[in-house]
Amino acid sequence: MTDPSELLAKGLLAGFAGKSAFGTSSRGAFTVTSSEVLLPEDAAQYIDQWVGKRSGGGQEIVQSAGGAMTRVYAGGTVLQTTLDTLGITDDQIMAYLKEKLSALNGQTRLMAAVPPILDGDWQYAYELMDTDGAQIVTGKETILYKNTPVFVHVFVMAPVS
Repeated sequence: MTDPSELLAKGLLAGFAGKSAFGTSSRGAFTVTSSEVLLPEDAAQYIDQWVGKRSGGGQEIVQSAGGAMTRVYAGGTVLQTTLDTLGITDDQIMAYLKEKLSALNGQTRLMAAVPPILDGDWQYAYELMDTDGAQIVTGKETILYKNTPVFVHVFVMAPVS
């Protein structure tokens, strides 16, 4: 039986970093974008929902016979003025993020750090900030461009009971 935290990684790769269609819905004044993926080989369902285009927050949740787990996150891309100064776009940052998530193949945003990876002008890292020993994990994902922070996500991952 696949561990629910591993299913979060599989769902993210198939959803946000994969080729799933994104849907939208409204919650009051907010537009919520979502990705939903069935993982039939694991008899699991994964849902990722977020508010905001460049920055904001969201929640991933997965349900399987092994249990349910959530990963909530906040943050995103820095101000447009910073991007303009650097001569890059939000689309370039998202493309780099998806590239790193796919290359790391489920080795990030979980229970182990990813030391800084330098790719020319770009750098990706995931810092494990805290774990209480009961599968509650806090982490921080960053992307730098020319040594300037351009993206940050802070995560809390926990079982759902």
